[in-house]
Amino acid sequence: MLISTEKTYFHGVNPFTLREKDEISDRSADDSFEGSIPPRYRNGLGGINIEQVKRDQRRARQEFVRAMIRRLAKH
Repeated sequence: MLISTEKTYFHGVNPFTLREKDEISDRSADDSFEGSIPPRYRNGLGGINIEQVKRDQRRARQEFVRAMIRRLAKH
């Protein structure tokens, strides 16, 4: 059984430009994005540990493929 959800597509429109003006004006260029980066992916210099991100993405892809193979093998 395939479960799907309804998706909203923005044809040639940037979805971020659809925000209200007040939402954007509350932020300044100096606002830190530190809270938006999970501690697992932060490096010691305030940036992102790209190698950890890549390892996690690779692991997630592998787990997905394994799960699909297991699911197909059951049928």
